[in-house]
Amino acid sequence: MPPDPVIETRGIRRVFESRKGFLFTEKTRTEALRGVDLRVDPGEIFGLLGPNGAGKTTLTKILSTLLLPTSGEAHVLGIDVARDPQALRPRIGLVLGGERGLYNRISARENLRYFADLFGLPASLRDRRIQEVLDRVGLTEAADRRVEEYSRGMKQKLHLARGILHRPELLFLDEPTIGLDPKSARETRKLVRSLVSDGVTIFLTTHYMFEAEELCQRLAILSKGKIVARDTVAGLRRLVGGDTTVEAYGFEDSEIDRLRHLPGVGRILTEEFGPRLRLTLRSSGSELTAESVRAALGSAHPDLMVRERRTVLEDVYLDLVEEEAA
Repeated sequence: MPPDPVIETRGIRRVFESRKGFLFTEKTRTEALRGVDLRVDPGEIFGLLGPNGAGKTTLTKILSTLLLPTSGEAHVLGIDVARDPQALRPRIGLVLGGERGLYNRISARENLRYFADLFGLPASLRDRRIQEVLDRVGLTEAADRRVEEYSRGMKQKLHLARGILHRPELLFLDEPTIGLDPKSARETRKLVRSLVSDGVTIFLTTHYMFEAEELCQRLAILSKGKIVARDTVAGLRRLVGGDTTVEAYGFEDSEIDRLRHLPGVGRILTEEFGPRLRLTLRSSGSELTAESVRAALGSAHPDLMVRERRTVLEDVYLDLVEEEAA
């Protein structure tokens, strides 16, 4: 019998209404989420991908009780987020990217003492737990410096320390490595993986395809307020035509049909690439190779360039988001 989901949503919609124009008489209506169905299982890192404005942060805020849905149902850890948010909040953590949410004129340790009191940690355990999370995120040596002296990477570590201070069962990470240098981003990803080993479920939103591919067991792609795909990385590759991608440049437009009918082609895309047309072919088997594309085009192409590579998550993301936009 499958375990109960940590997150389950049915038909979540969120509409924002505002007024503009002279005397604010013109009402505008923006549908940020348009019927989102989602399931996240215990102990996984679940990734939510999507372009700016797709609704990722809106969905995260609904699931973490910061925003009410317009309609639909969302249950997190078995609790209805709209009906009983107070019961849910002590059991979840939320880390938003950016500079907000910290008190810059006091130290990191003092920040964590304040949040520990908000979380209701017993005074007898508070300082020991604060030291544990400082050690875990690598801020022990800087713990008594003012936060205004911290780099962006150090502030993000402090955000993470605050998010795990009360030992949440579920942690929401919204763009946790945005703006970080490569070393800090790698340390953050390592910390995220270690939290799963402790039994924490992670709900991650990110723009970084490499990060999502490295961390997430399953992913969903959100576009224009709707989930357009959800699966493992391998399943998403199959959805867009396969594990292998072959790119070709320097041929005649009239030859595209010849390539389209090559054995093994799962999907074919064309785009302008400077002065040339680039053709991208996806394949789920071993029949399609760079050599078979060159052979189909013949030798009368002095500027022909063909390369074969593995289909990556960025390819999948761009295929699905562009298809939705078309």
